[in-house]
Amino acid sequence: MSRRRRRTYSRCGSPLPGIPSSPPSSLWKDTPKDKVGDIDAMIEVLDWEANIDPDFAAHHFMPPRPVRPRAEMEAEGYIENWIAYKSSEYSAKELTVLPGRTVTIKDSAAYGMILLQGHGRMGAWEIDCPALIRFGQLTMDEFFVTEAAARAGVVIANPSRTDPLVMLKHIGPGNPDLAL
Repeated sequence: MSRRRRRTYSRCGSPLPGIPSSPPSSLWKDTPKDKVGDIDAMIEVLDWEANIDPDFAAHHFMPPRPVRPRAEMEAEGYIENWIAYKSSEYSAKELTVLPGRTVTIKDSAAYGMILLQGHGRMGAWEIDCPALIRFGQLTMDEFFVTEAAARAGVVIANPSRTDPLVMLKHIGPGNPDLAL
C-alpha cells in the first residue's frame, strides 16, 4: 500500500481507543462506482489552481454584509450579517441578539443553527453554548429550523445583561433571501 493511500485511510480511523472507526467506504461515498479505490481519480477532482491561488483572499473573501440597515436592526435588538453569499448552493448568516433582548427573526428557507456564544431560548428550546464539551456529552448548541418555522418567525431570547447571543445560520441551495 502506498504512503499516500495509508495517509488517506488513516483519516477514516478513530484516534480514540475503543471508539469504532468509520469504514473506508465512507471515503468513497459520492464517488462513481468505477472510480472507487482510485486515488488518482480522487486527486483529479481537486481544483488545484483555486487551491494554490496566491490572491485567494482577494478573489474569495466575503466581508460581512448587513441583511438590513444596522441602525434598524440594533433598534430591534439584533445584528444580522451575511457571511457567505457568493454561491446559490449555500449561504450563511451570523445573528447576534443583543443582551437582554427578545427578537423574532424571519427567514424564507430552512436552516441549521450553531450557537457560538451565550445562552437563552429559541422558540420552546433552551439554547446554550458550552465552554467545554466532553466526549459523548449532549449539548444545546445545534438546531435545525424548518422552512415553515423560519417563515413564521423564530422567537429568540437573550436573558444576559452583559453578553450577546451569537449564532451561525447555514442555508442550503436556492435560498430566496439571498441576492447574488
